Amino acid sequence: MGERTDDAVDTAAVSALLAAADDETAGLLDGTLEPAARARGHRGVMAMVKAAVVGVLHPGSRWHGDAAVVARAREWLADLEALQAPSGLFSSGDNLASPPDSAFTITDVAAVTRLLRVRGYGDDPELRELHDRLTAVLEAAAGALVVGGVHTPNHRWELGGALARTGALLGDDALLDRARTWLAEGVDVDDDGLYSERSPNYAAFVSNHSLTTLADVLDRPDLHEVVHRSLHTQLDLTDDRGNVETVQSRRQDQNGPYPLGPFAGQLRRAAVRHACARCGRGARHAAEAPELDAVDLLVQQLTEPDLAGPLPGTGAVLAADAAPDRLAPPAAAGDGPGLGGTAPDAPARRHLRDARLLVDQRRGGARLTVYGGSDVPAIGRVASGLACNPTFLRARLGGTGVESVRLSRDFFGLGPFRASTMDVDGDRVVLHEEVSAAYYQPLAGPALDPAGRYALEHEGRFAAAMSFSRRARDVVTLTTSVTVDLRDDGADLTVTTDAPATGHALELALAPGGELTGAEDRGDGRYELVDGLARYVQGGQALVVGPGLGSGPDRPALYRPGEVYTFLGGTDALGGTRLYLTWRSPGTVAVSLRLE
Repeated sequence: MGERTDDAVDTAAVSALLAAADDETAGLLDGTLEPAARARGHRGVMAMVKAAVVGVLHPGSRWHGDAAVVARAREWLADLEALQAPSGLFSSGDNLASPPDSAFTITDVAAVTRLLRVRGYGDDPELRELHDRLTAVLEAAAGALVVGGVHTPNHRWELGGALARTGALLGDDALLDRARTWLAEGVDVDDDGLYSERSPNYAAFVSNHSLTTLADVLDRPDLHEVVHRSLHTQLDLTDDRGNVETVQSRRQDQNGPYPLGPFAGQLRRAAVRHACARCGRGARHAAEAPELDAVDLLVQQLTEPDLAGPLPGTGAVLAADAAPDRLAPPAAAGDGPGLGGTAPDAPARRHLRDARLLVDQRRGGARLTVYGGSDVPAIGRVASGLACNPTFLRARLGGTGVESVRLSRDFFGLGPFRASTMDVDGDRVVLHEEVSAAYYQPLAGPALDPAGRYALEHEGRFAAAMSFSRRARDVVTLTTSVTVDLRDDGADLTVTTDAPATGHALELALAPGGELTGAEDRGDGRYELVDGLARYVQGGQALVVGPGLGSGPDRPALYRPGEVYTFLGGTDALGGTRLYLTWRSPGTVAVSLRLE
């Protein structure tokens, strides 16, 4: 593609990207940012090479044509070459000789190689040498990537994307065929647009960009549609602070906020490719969010100049903009759905059925998130790769809110409430869970061993040499239902438990920065509401919680993470200001969270 004329360029956006990328390159050149980059191993070293090449090739960069920057890029590339094993693979942390981890770096190597070919290195022998050495890195890795395996769902697409782009650059059909082999498994995306890992981080950094590469190289326009639909879902899950919901994630990001910034390039591409006004608005918001990768966006724009053009922001609402179960207020004439929670045409509700996640933007301004999609009830344990977060409600209420509501209890060390079902009926959501533990009867008959040697087994919460599977059991069950009634100014909770008498604690992790009154201080940021109402004042608004449910030593104001954490001295507990309401089962309690 040729250069765009100035009137066909989103000048303000490109200038902002250049400023950020130039500052990054400056920090690498003066050594300020280099240690952090090198701490990322081969991926960080290649990122330094990429930043330098972008600066040298972009006509708007203050490093444009700078021979000293080219020299540093060559030095950093030598460091990368030294990290490549004879097999062609790289190692990261405890992922040794890893095809998928190598693919992350090879993806960048291929992007910079392609950039040098598209932009041209002219008569510059050092740029030509840089190109040839990068090509050699690709050639050295090709054989290992063709036969290599993976160990997470997103690795299939990262490896596939690296295979496709490298195969196209090297003219190697074996790489392209291997990419098609991975794609033959089918893309792991559900009807709501979530990938199987349900992670914003891996959608942004792996699945979306990899599937886009596979779509371009292998002529698979259906994959562009997958990415486009996924982006709309991420926008639906983005709040008014620019954070994408993560409670449903099965990966490391499930316990913290995730910014929209890493989606900026994908949103811009979708806006241009699909003439999608909604993605255009999303791209503008993402460009102002943290963790924007300015260098990567400039690589894309230098390679495909149309991506530097103005973003669509008007036009008729397309059928493709509609998402299932979206209850949106009427859109302005000539405008499509907007960024979730920030634009007048934002969706009022999004219910992701497979993930059992409901995000509801209320007319009174409250944004309520109800979640019942943990994997723990089905799998029977907490593990890497599972959705384990026990938060079942978040409430953003104007200037204040509740970051997390969890239900803790003392029940055989099985941990907090995690719903196994979620039913939505209008403004009422019912979450349900049943957990059990057992006492075991004596062995008898042929199961007896006079030497007392029995099979080592795990019975669900505990392991011992007791041949649990051969014993009769006395089962103790805890049944819990949590009803969440959504209100324009908050939510009302009703918790019903059926079990032997034991302590329960509803934990509300309050948004940081407010002042809590009406509750008793239990230390370490914990407060217990014993009676009456608690008020949490923040941003000029007051959240009122209550009524209190009494107190006592048999119902401590504590969060119980479960034996799976505590036997190793670990926890998934939250910090900050936490408000507890405690009671004893069985029975029903009611608690409201409302703006005053």
